[in-house]
Amino acid sequence: MDTLDNENKTEFQTVEELMMTPAPKFNDVMRCVFKIKDYEIEVYFYLLDHSGSTIAEVSESLKKDRSSIQRSLQTLMDKGMIERKFRVLGAGGFTYIYTSVPIEETKMIMNRELNVWYRMMGQLVTNFEKR
Repeated sequence: MDTLDNENKTEFQTVEELMMTPAPKFNDVMRCVFKIKDYEIEVYFYLLDHSGSTIAEVSESLKKDRSSIQRSLQTLMDKGMIERKFRVLGAGGFTYIYTSVPIEETKMIMNRELNVWYRMMGQLVTNFEKR
């Protein structure tokens, strides 16, 4: 799965910037809605294709240091985009494995976040009074 369009990579940070582009990409919308970085989106899509990966596997595959991957995974878990499961190792000990939630679920989360924002902005407009 193609994770990032590096040829036409743009950095939309706000809804206004995103709305001004004629054809935003899905990654642009993800970045704006979730307030995440490109490499976090790359981790999400990697896990979508490589379900049940460990931090070490993600780190090696994406050629990023382990601590960066760990922070990315925590951010994505906080946003509800990935899940972590505990796996007991045969020789004792344990590891965590990570899986992206299906893209359809991610779209539902994005729609929910956009609806919350829309309602909040609507309330601000409704309650606005000139001082």
